[in-house]
Amino acid sequence: MPITKANGIDLYYEVHGEGEPLLLIMGLSLTSKSWFRTIPALSEQYKVIVFDNRGVGLSGKPNSPYSIELMADDARAVLDAAGVASANVYGISMGGMIAQRIALKYPERIRSLILGCTTSGGEKHVQPSADVSMLMLSRASSIATPEEMAWATAPILYSQSFIENHRDLIAEDVQRRIEIPVLPYAYMLQLQACLAHDTYNEIDQIRVPVLVIHGDADKLVPYENGVTLAEKIPNAEFLTINGAGHIYVTEANDLVTSRVLEFLKNQ
Repeated sequence: MPITKANGIDLYYEVHGEGEPLLLIMGLSLTSKSWFRTIPALSEQYKVIVFDNRGVGLSGKPNSPYSIELMADDARAVLDAAGVASANVYGISMGGMIAQRIALKYPERIRSLILGCTTSGGEKHVQPSADVSMLMLSRASSIATPEEMAWATAPILYSQSFIENHRDLIAEDVQRRIEIPVLPYAYMLQLQACLAHDTYNEIDQIRVPVLVIHGDADKLVPYENGVTLAEKIPNAEFLTINGAGHIYVTEANDLVTSRVLEFLKNQ
């Protein structure tokens, strides 16, 4: 079980496959297990590195302030532990925020960047609705079980059509999420880091190839945030997943994986 020590905590990571390195960074409250639909296809061609962010899974869970910059330092430490000088980096949601910060703080460690269902934050950030925000904030104080809370948040993570037609796939996602449930204080520390994230006035400095991916039915990180990223990052490519919600890696897994592989191959 690979563990590296960095920034005062243990960081759990895994390596799958061989080839050019590809670091995957997961989003708010989720562990590396939530990449289970993505890893098989990507690891056939790439050395895929996944890890648990601080606060979740098998990584350390300090009860002190987190920041996106600190979690970017954690990600760099994982690359060091895996013996990787530079990698393609793919982050979704909070992971996309972390990926942006790595690209800005450690540009020499980035070969290309994939930013999924994420935001630059800052002055152009489009907030979710008040109902969505309240539900996300209430998670830390809820008395519901982890499984009950996972299902309660499904309407803001998936499109309505997907919920109606693919509850079996959502159930698979839920089971991965509750294998090691996030602790309430750690969830809030990650959420606070996300709320403070702001790269809006810096992302035009990114010079590596970038692919932005966003579902146009995303309720948690509204689609307009993906548009802003694609417009402000020089020469960024933009993939819109029509009708998909926030967890597009489940709703449109084959389509997205195919496009990610095409993007990586062309770099």
